[in-house]
Amino acid sequence: MAPFTTLPASEPEAPSLPWWKALWARLCAKPAHPRLFVLLSLLLGPLVTLYATQVVWLQSLWKPFPWMVLHLPAVGLFWLLFSSVSLTLYGFIRRLFPAFIPEVGLFMGVAVSSRYKFDINGMPIQLSDFTLIENLGEVTSFAAKQLIPPVMTVLGVVVAAILTETLRRKETWKPGWKPGLVLGLVSGAVCACAFFPGPLQSAAVALDQDCMDQIERSERSGVVLGLYTAWAQRQAEARGESDGYYLGLAQRFREESRAPGEALPLDQAPDIVFVTSESFFDITRLSGLYFADDPLPTYHALAEQGTSGAFLSNNYGGGTGNVEMEMFTALSKNFLLEGDSLCTLDSAFYRDVPSTVRTLKKAGYQTISVHSYTDELYGRRSNYPAIGFDQLVFQDDFLTQPVIDGAYISDVSFAQELIARYEARDPSAPCFLYGMSMENHQAYEAGKYDTPSGYPAACAGMSQEDLAIVDALVHGLHGADESLKLLTDYFSQVDRPVLLVFVGDHLPSINLNDGVSLYTHLRCSPTDNAADWDAETLKEILSTNYLIWSNYETEPAPDRDESCTFLGLHVLERAGVPLGSYFTWLSQNITPSMLQVRGRLFVDQEGAPSYSPTPQQRQVQEAYAALEKAMVYDSFTAVDAELEE
Repeated sequence: MAPFTTLPASEPEAPSLPWWKALWARLCAKPAHPRLFVLLSLLLGPLVTLYATQVVWLQSLWKPFPWMVLHLPAVGLFWLLFSSVSLTLYGFIRRLFPAFIPEVGLFMGVAVSSRYKFDINGMPIQLSDFTLIENLGEVTSFAAKQLIPPVMTVLGVVVAAILTETLRRKETWKPGWKPGLVLGLVSGAVCACAFFPGPLQSAAVALDQDCMDQIERSERSGVVLGLYTAWAQRQAEARGESDGYYLGLAQRFREESRAPGEALPLDQAPDIVFVTSESFFDITRLSGLYFADDPLPTYHALAEQGTSGAFLSNNYGGGTGNVEMEMFTALSKNFLLEGDSLCTLDSAFYRDVPSTVRTLKKAGYQTISVHSYTDELYGRRSNYPAIGFDQLVFQDDFLTQPVIDGAYISDVSFAQELIARYEARDPSAPCFLYGMSMENHQAYEAGKYDTPSGYPAACAGMSQEDLAIVDALVHGLHGADESLKLLTDYFSQVDRPVLLVFVGDHLPSINLNDGVSLYTHLRCSPTDNAADWDAETLKEILSTNYLIWSNYETEPAPDRDESCTFLGLHVLERAGVPLGSYFTWLSQNITPSMLQVRGRLFVDQEGAPSYSPTPQQRQVQEAYAALEKAMVYDSFTAVDAELEE
């Protein structure tokens, strides 16, 4: 009888894994060809990182693919710069994970920060933002509810995290130290070339050519590389030399600015009240938005009596401090080096630069500024006295009891403080009273105010949730209109001649619930991307509104467009204040042909916008830019003979 035998037991089947666990296991499995894996990682890692940053910036998983195909020069330059860093680290460390993680972390941080900033005020991270890094908490507090990461931002970070974690788990091979050292030295040399004049900077400058702002750079070069192209453009501009003639002019203007002036007789110097109203504009001009009752009755009534029109800002959605300083100095933000702003230049510049404030002070004016917020932004605490203000008032210095409406001091309360400061002035001298309001500052969201505006808007195709956002804007605009009424009612009764200037600093950045701007919804702009706008659209988005009213003029000046560059100059002329040689030079040589320059946009003295200025207009623009470069950046070495040319 055959012995009893047992059949071998079959092994139990392994339980099937969920698809995501199976995918992760495959990603983490050791590669069959380690050297090939390392090579492919070094080649493709920069492209995956670029894709992840563009996912965050474009808020889409799919849009980065066609963008990368259509922008191959930018992709190539990004790959080269990223690889020069990663290969340098890899050569010395000989491990993929630590070679990639610094760049991935830095670039994703830039992408996320830029997306946040764009969502808050319509502009990505710029070079000049790094000078305001200490005010980050103050800036983000304006829109804390917008700091919740959008889904695509989270997905972009996840893509970058998967890349680095995969590298950490799969790497099983590293080169010897001698090949690694050679690789690190060669790649380090390439990396160093990015910081000196040469092919890499030239390629970056070529990508940056004619870019109007950081939004356009982000569209052309990507959200991360756009910062490098801006920096390269700055280096190229800084290497240029100024014309000796303009150096001489700049020296003369700045020396005259420091010299004492001659006070005007009191009866020949009207008091000037200049109010910059946060994000004020005539909302009724937006086609497709309808109101049963006028939310700006005072502005519209006074516009019929005084001088009014479009006001061209140097910014959209933010940057109030730069708008103010351009109004005060008649220098254009447009011609500063990339990374500089009119609020962050060397302190010597502010002490010497000719300004409307110092011109008024030399003419015998008291100069008082009032801001219904803190002194923490734009260096106002130090810059204002340097350009000529005698007295600075911030919210903690108010003589009146401030009233909060929404998140900030109401514009009516702000107007009451202006009146209190006017009454507390020295009546033996003329007064220049400057005010910057705050109530209508972003963010605009349903529930910003305790009560609705009382002026509900109607718009076909817009939801009630969107209209509630619009109503927050209308509430702030109506508050500004009420403050204007309070001021004109008061100054119409005083026994001194008063010239009142009321202007919106920039158009507000306001997105509806789908993340698209109000202006795109109303077809004021074809898209949210400035690169797609024609000259008329760009002028419209840069335009707010202004009003000049007086209690003494028998006939107001005709309506016209104004700009932040030359409004201050025109106010001096209208008030009869001696201009000095700097403002006289601008009045004679620049303003007859030019109203505003912003990137590639040129607006002539009649308010006509163009991307193609005439040869004569281009010559005027170049003269203005040359003087500004000499005023702001260059030492004064011109001889007296050059002043006489």
